[in-house]
Amino acid sequence: MEIIQVPEVTRHHSHISAGEITFVDYHDKGSAFRTRVFFSRCAVSFVQNGQKQIYRAAENTVLTPGYGMLIPEGNSIIAEHSNNAEPYGSVIIFFPRSIGQEFTVSRPGKGGASAGDAPYIYFKTNTYINEYVRNIKSLIAGRQSLSYEMALLKLTELLTALHELAPELLTSMFCNPADISLKTVVENNLLSSLTLDELAFLSNRSVSSFKRDFERDYGVAPQKYIRERKLEMACTELLKGKSASELYLDYGYQHVSNFNTAFKRKYGVTPANYRKTP
Repeated sequence: MEIIQVPEVTRHHSHISAGEITFVDYHDKGSAFRTRVFFSRCAVSFVQNGQKQIYRAAENTVLTPGYGMLIPEGNSIIAEHSNNAEPYGSVIIFFPRSIGQEFTVSRPGKGGASAGDAPYIYFKTNTYINEYVRNIKSLIAGRQSLSYEMALLKLTELLTALHELAPELLTSMFCNPADISLKTVVENNLLSSLTLDELAFLSNRSVSSFKRDFERDYGVAPQKYIRERKLEMACTELLKGKSASELYLDYGYQHVSNFNTAFKRKYGVTPANYRKTP
């Protein structure tokens, strides 16, 4: 499957570039299908219309208007689509990680965040950030050129606003890059319906390396482990009162009968009977 390189793929969209800093007003018809994306620079994304579902090694989320996300360099899996007649749209600011490092080093953090706390930074925008995004869109629409110094000033303005929202996470992301393990990728994406190919991509491995490392760490094939872990998780939901018909799709089964069969094979009882367990 093709890997999309960003920000390179955005060069045909309206943008302002100054050195390695790029401001993009991105519009596309979008697609519900997942795409493998390699971020060669960090990015701050603000969806203007539609939604972006993004999977990272440590977590995944959905970005909608009114929210923003700071995405570090590296592999992601993304699905973007519009939910109305207008095309999907977002404003994206790309910049090298070194700028983020220099910014956070110059500002003492409050501490208390570990490297694993910041797979990305997801935040609700405020009035100031909304005005910032409108200003960027206006500059792009007016085909305003920016010197590197001015582009850096605009980027620093945004980083300052993010620092006030989440200083510990910003410092953690840029100064303490997380060492994402294979187990982190697997455990945080058990219910994401990602394929083994996609899990391997997020863990920066080939499929064969992913399977080999998985069996070394877990002592079992990945398909078997993931299938059984999902059934274990389903047990918890059943004991909370949910029924098989409410769970089967979330746990990767196309039909409730398939879920019932797999559950009974593992636990010896149907989901309905398991719910009655005292």
